[in-house]
Order: sequence, then structure tokens, then C-alpha cells
Amino acid sequence: MSSIKKLIAPALVALAFGAQAHSEGLDPTLLKLMGVYGPHSEFAGPYIGAKFGLNLSDITGPNSRGYHPTWFPGIVGGVNYDVDRFVIGVEGFGDYHGGSTTGDDGGFDLKFGMPVRQDVMPYARIGYTGSWPDSRLHYGAGVEYKFHKNWSVMAEYTGDTASYQGGHRHNQSVTMGVHYYFF
Repeated sequence: MSSIKKLIAPALVALAFGAQAHSEGLDPTLLKLMGVYGPHSEFAGPYIGAKFGLNLSDITGPNSRGYHPTWFPGIVGGVNYDVDRFVIGVEGFGDYHGGSTTGDDGGFDLKFGMPVRQDVMPYARIGYTGSWPDSRLHYGAGVEYKFHKNWSVMAEYTGDTASYQGGHRHNQSVTMGVHYYFF
């Protein structure tokens, strides 16, 4: 797993810088294929990102373990679309908190936001995370701030729970991160 992490980070950085050089001249046809027509909000379009956070998890039942903290890195990637004054998107994520009761997680969420200013968007998210020990509902909320045409920072809370063999797992994370938008 650590060798995969060593390959992903440099690839994301190279992709971000390579896209920056070409984002100004994206073909309008390509934008339409991605679902972006005409003028769009600051948060519409494809993006990648990195995050860092604190995970709190516990487990009850046969293998009980109380809440304990785990610091972790993560990666995200997705695409947002303008729907009237709202922003709706799909985001994939990977959270590498191996010390939590759920281990490393990855999944997909639907993201629902509404910009309150041109550069600030609160949002909610819901989806599934699936890896060890099982697939489960994933939910959260956050806020994103666009400080540059292609760059934003975000802060969010996410959580999930799972039942298994007479026990329950609770998994909560608070993260901060940076996103790179391709246009």
C-alpha cells in the first residue's frame, strides 16, 4: 500500500501542474462533454485534491476498543455541475487512516452545495465507503473557499457507522484540504 501512495502523490502533482498550463485554452466542446455550458460558477468542473485530518473511531462488541485518534492523509477527485443556483457533484476519495477501527477507506459520495458568495460554498455529502470491514453509508458536511481561479481550500466533517457480528463501529473524521480545479 505504501508503494501505491508513493506513486499517487507525484502523479497528482504532475497532473495539476500540467493541467494548469492548458486550462486557459480548454476546448468548449470538451467543456460541454463534461456538462459545463456557458458561464458557470467558480465550483463547477473537474478537480483533484489532497487532505489531512484527524480520525476518531471506536468499536463495541466482542473486540471492543474505545475512541482513539489517528492522523491521516487522503486524496480526492471529482466533478461538480451547476444546477440552477446549486452545485451537485460526484467525488471519489481515499482516506489512509490504517490505525482506525475501519482501516483505510475509499468510496464515492454525491455532493450538494450552494455558493453563498462567488468564492464560498457550504455543502453536504452522502455516499458509500467500502473496504475493510464492509461497505457502509458515508455522510458529511463542509465548506469550500475558492482563493484563486483554479485553487480552493476546504474543511469538512465526515462519518460512517457499521454493524457486524454483534458489535458496532463508529468512524468520524475532521479534515482540511486543497483542491485544484482544471478550469
